[in-house]
Amino acid sequence: MSTDTLTQRPSHERDLLAQLTLRWGRRVAVKKDELDLDGHFDPDLPDFPEHLVPVLALPGVEPLDRAAHRRVLAAAWIAYNAKTAAIENEIILPACRLMLEDRIPVRRDDVSYTALHQTIVDEHFHILMCHNAVGVTKRRRDLGGLAFDPRGWAVVQGLDRARAGLAGFERDLVEIAFSLAAETTISGFLSSLATAQDIQPMNRITVDMHRRDESGHAVVFRELAGSLYRSLDGSGRALFREALISGLAAFRAADVDPWVEVAAAGDLRIEPGQLAEWAAGRPAPRRDTGPLQLLLDDLGIDPSLADAVPQDG
Repeated sequence: MSTDTLTQRPSHERDLLAQLTLRWGRRVAVKKDELDLDGHFDPDLPDFPEHLVPVLALPGVEPLDRAAHRRVLAAAWIAYNAKTAAIENEIILPACRLMLEDRIPVRRDDVSYTALHQTIVDEHFHILMCHNAVGVTKRRRDLGGLAFDPRGWAVVQGLDRARAGLAGFERDLVEIAFSLAAETTISGFLSSLATAQDIQPMNRITVDMHRRDESGHAVVFRELAGSLYRSLDGSGRALFREALISGLAAFRAADVDPWVEVAAAGDLRIEPGQLAEWAAGRPAPRRDTGPLQLLLDDLGIDPSLADAVPQDG
């Protein structure tokens, strides 16, 4: 379709957000039939990709027997869902509610209102999906007592540090910037699980349903965060960019204490310092920053900011 033909269409048809909200009922997980989780559980398959479990790669760690190895992979799947739910609860949902408030200068119309509420419904359903999938894993793998502190994840702690000492609108900007970092870079990690054919079908399908929703959320956050950034003065824009860089770094930061708990599920005893030292010597995992780079380019910001990591100190 030519550019001339596109510009002749009604404005609501040229609006990405409007198109997204109109398709919501056909594309999102919450509108699909619920997955038969037990029916897609294969007890002979691992619950999580081994190469994504750092405690199994630590120098000097003795090989585990088959049962202990399977428990560690099951615990890693439970940890993944706990982290996902924490990000949704502590970062994404609060930012969505912020952008619904009149005091936040984002795009303000019926379409943006609908898009935000649809996103809120999606995110709550993702938390329920995580809860249900974990419930099956805990029951089938006899890990009912395993639990993780929602505030124990590096990214949640990163947000706490970034907004420390801030109040009012400045604090709001930091929280929205962190949510933008999350929603425009998460697809890569989800894809690594959604395409892992050698793991539990239940887990792979659950993650793929989440991944499909997040591609739409990236558009919502690009549109609304973009409108917010354009409304800011110079100091507000500088704060938003700084918080965005901090958010990207926090999402790449290594978790320590949760992985110690994962290891313990297989009777593997490691110290937090041992894991932290190992992680410090490895490059931070990369995330797919393509959707974010589109927004930065549109706003006239150097797209390389999406790959920037602040220096310590």
